[in-house]
Amino acid sequence: MMKEKIYCIGIGGIGLSGLAQILNEQGNEVSGSDMENSEILEEMRKKNMEIFIGHDENYLKNDVNRVIYSSAIPDTNPELQKAIRLGKKMQTFPQAVKEFTENLYTIAICGTHGKTTTTAFVSLALLAGEKDPTVIIGSKLKEFGNKGYRVGNGDFFVVEACEYKRNFLNYSPNIIVLTNLEAEHLDYFKDLEDYKNAFKEFIAKLPADGFLIANIDDANVIDVIKDFHGNLITFASNNHSADFILDENKIIKNENEFGTIELQIPGDFNKMNALCGLIVGQITNVDKSLVLEQFKEFTGTWRRFEILGELAGMKVISDYAHHPTAITKTLAAAKDKYPDKKICCIFQPHQYNRTKKFLPEFGKAFLSADIVIIPNIYKVRDKKEDIEAVSEDLLIEAIEKAGTKTFKIKEYSEIKEFLIHHKNEIDIIFVMGAGDIWHLGEYLLS
Repeated sequence: MMKEKIYCIGIGGIGLSGLAQILNEQGNEVSGSDMENSEILEEMRKKNMEIFIGHDENYLKNDVNRVIYSSAIPDTNPELQKAIRLGKKMQTFPQAVKEFTENLYTIAICGTHGKTTTTAFVSLALLAGEKDPTVIIGSKLKEFGNKGYRVGNGDFFVVEACEYKRNFLNYSPNIIVLTNLEAEHLDYFKDLEDYKNAFKEFIAKLPADGFLIANIDDANVIDVIKDFHGNLITFASNNHSADFILDENKIIKNENEFGTIELQIPGDFNKMNALCGLIVGQITNVDKSLVLEQFKEFTGTWRRFEILGELAGMKVISDYAHHPTAITKTLAAAKDKYPDKKICCIFQPHQYNRTKKFLPEFGKAFLSADIVIIPNIYKVRDKKEDIEAVSEDLLIEAIEKAGTKTFKIKEYSEIKEFLIHHKNEIDIIFVMGAGDIWHLGEYLLS
């Protein structure tokens, strides 16, 4: 294959950074730009990849063969504009992934919640069977050397398939795992029906010999798969018509005990995510006992119930949850794991639009926490009317109305001071959200 000069706009994004590094490891000359420096970009520089901070048309050299850009990049981006003027081959991140996977057996993990952890379990199942997969995942994984990707020599490609802007419709999957469905990304999708239609379109892409693995505890999933006539494997914990049933830790198949899921990470939702990995292992002929042993060792992915350390005797946990359902389930799992402990959740809402659309749901999402701190709303893809329609104060009002004590504290130093001052009332600190709040976790431990 001819080696290329490739330029990536938005190269620091968790998905595009993975693909960029895979392409670089394959001998292509990959460079790119992003708005802010990060750990990921520093890693790339160590691999002699040229990385620019900010966006400027001069960064994009005339001899580049191909430009790959994140779907978060606006049309007005100067590098994008220059690439169009020069007539360069241009691809969005999902289009580039599609081209990359043309000769690979693709396993796509989709759904509203749990994609990253499910992608990890699927990858671990394939590794247990020595299938040597290539993987792009939306987080860093210890098993991948703390990277968000893995370069393998096998025939399998595992991808966390994002539905935003219907991006996943670019992929050609052989197996689809559908974890769950509820309204999300309402800055793009018109409503829940429009959102579900995107998933219907996606599963329609499966070939005749493909497989759909679907969670039939979820009414929206049942609706999406009702007209699917291909190879369907269902799983559930509350629906006894499923092919695989999770009963606490036991897996039941055809009314017989099939195995036991033992995990180090908390939450029944994670057992369901692991079950998806086991089912993919079954389809790809991996011995189930090897898979279940591998799962016992797994300690989780970056920012998914990730225990960072302690501040003045309080356990600090970092988590990516940013949708009301994910927050509710994560805090409930924490209460389950630490029943007698007092929880303080520092939550940074991700997007004004999402905060506005789900304000009542956010209000009730923190019932398992004892104290909530809101520093700010993280602005991303927000229009002026979104920003004017909602505020931290409105969110705090909604949470307090539901019954949880909530404080607005913006500065990291003041948050740290508050926590230390209240350490007799707090055992566990959650640093939660999908924006830049994860820096607070590092700050608290510094």
